Amino acid sequence: MIILSCFLSPIRAKENTGDCDGWQKTLAAKRGTVTALWDDIEPFIYINKSGQLAGVEFEIMESLKSYVKVKYGVDLEVHWQRAGSFDNIFNKVRASKCNGLFGWSYYSITPERKQEVEFSLPYMPDVNVLVTNNLEPMYASPKEFTGRLREMHAFTQPNTTMETDVKTLQKNFYPKLPITYALNDYEIMRSVASHNNSFGYVPLSVYIVALQKDIRVKRQQVLSSHRQGFAAVMPLQSDWKPLMDEYFSSALFRMKAGAIIAKYLGTEVKDLVFEDSLLMHGTATDLVSLEKEIVTKRLMDAVVQVEQQSALRNILLVLFGSGVLLSIVLYSRFRTRKMLNAQLEQQKQQIEQMNQLLKMKILQARLNPHFLFNSLNSIQYFIAGGDKKLSLQYISRFAAFLRKVINYGDELSIQVHDEASLLREYLWLEHCRFFDKFEYEITVHPSASEASILPFLTHSLVESALYKGILHLTNGHKGKLEIEFTKENGNLVVTISDNGLSRRISQLIENKKSHTNGDEQMLMRRIELFNAHHQRKITTSAEELEEKHIATLAVPQPLFDLIETK
Repeated sequence: MIILSCFLSPIRAKENTGDCDGWQKTLAAKRGTVTALWDDIEPFIYINKSGQLAGVEFEIMESLKSYVKVKYGVDLEVHWQRAGSFDNIFNKVRASKCNGLFGWSYYSITPERKQEVEFSLPYMPDVNVLVTNNLEPMYASPKEFTGRLREMHAFTQPNTTMETDVKTLQKNFYPKLPITYALNDYEIMRSVASHNNSFGYVPLSVYIVALQKDIRVKRQQVLSSHRQGFAAVMPLQSDWKPLMDEYFSSALFRMKAGAIIAKYLGTEVKDLVFEDSLLMHGTATDLVSLEKEIVTKRLMDAVVQVEQQSALRNILLVLFGSGVLLSIVLYSRFRTRKMLNAQLEQQKQQIEQMNQLLKMKILQARLNPHFLFNSLNSIQYFIAGGDKKLSLQYISRFAAFLRKVINYGDELSIQVHDEASLLREYLWLEHCRFFDKFEYEITVHPSASEASILPFLTHSLVESALYKGILHLTNGHKGKLEIEFTKENGNLVVTISDNGLSRRISQLIENKKSHTNGDEQMLMRRIELFNAHHQRKITTSAEELEEKHIATLAVPQPLFDLIETK
């Protein structure tokens, strides 16, 4: 459990907790308002780059609104109030007689705290791991580590389960163990990283996020501690507890919570946290491989993934083709040549349809091979030219782009700011190659930042604007590419405009080439597949002005309706 430092919030804080309607009152009136106390700890609850509240606990609490709306027809409003610290939140909840008051600050469920507040059911496991300075060896047993305590220094947070774990070691093995207190989990790990012969306890999920932040500590595979889980707190006898337990016990919440935790921690980390919570029950999980993967992510994972899926597609096609040939042999006994030819043509169409469907499945993880090889050639060019700084910068940004492709490749949908981030990485790489050819600008309006979109949906349109419009400009004309994400009439609207060559003229140039780019056709197939299964449709349009070409993409919001996905 963590304690949060207090600083001014851009979110307006209420001065009291007057908005705290009980559940029975809310149910009877079919509307109500509750207050949620919070303080900053990424990725659980924090203010994002857009100045909005975000995080695992924030989205879990907000998801309660849609649950009571769908099941009970209740309109629920949540007022978020910044409370300053872990202790302030807990003390306010403990002292309050207000039913509709909730506290969110990454709380561990403990028997002592159950005497003072009500807990919701846990939304994720609570596992504290032992971390040491990187110079420490990997200890093979608890006895080997505890034998070193006389030479070590501990860092922890006051009034937390992490402090409890440290003081348990102090009490049982070395009462004179020196302990220094830090402000939060990340400060503990930074202190351990910078002091030899030091250690501390932190939650497993925060440790994984710290690795991604390049905080270099060593996780020991001994002396981890396990508790019931992390949960929200409410005043004793709060009538919201039965409703919270009902929601947290539902299949809908398990699906929703899993998606939220994967969104902020990553799918692999989510699976790791939930799997590693079984360590005390004999299911040992080796985290070393994932730790190395986080620190040393391989550049070519996306290419390997495409090759693997391509191999699977080819195997399926071979198996399907074998079935077709067998069918032809069987039908040849009692069908005429004309009927056989018609059947063969039908089977060929089915093969082509399956091929297209398989391509659709790997489209999200697909990289344009020309872009990939051009980028590798650019790296080679920078290195050969002796520009080490630019070479390293290009490789780093290229790796960041591939990481995003890998992370988003299996997602059903992503948020607009993630799609915009992917475009920024792509256009930076292209601009590095054609720095004197064009400028670009990506704008995400605040109203659209949290909207959802199919991963990579805008990539083909941006690539078309660049290669069919801007890069065909001559006589020293410099291109301007503008991408804007807005929200209008319940739709996410993406506008891509460029001052490049007329598409009619550029199409004549493209027709002379020996190869064509099928990305736009694959984009339309992907949109058609989405529209075939949803009442709300994705639409595209294009407009050719005198000196500008504008492509528009309209995506309905929410992308996937809660009732449709139950």
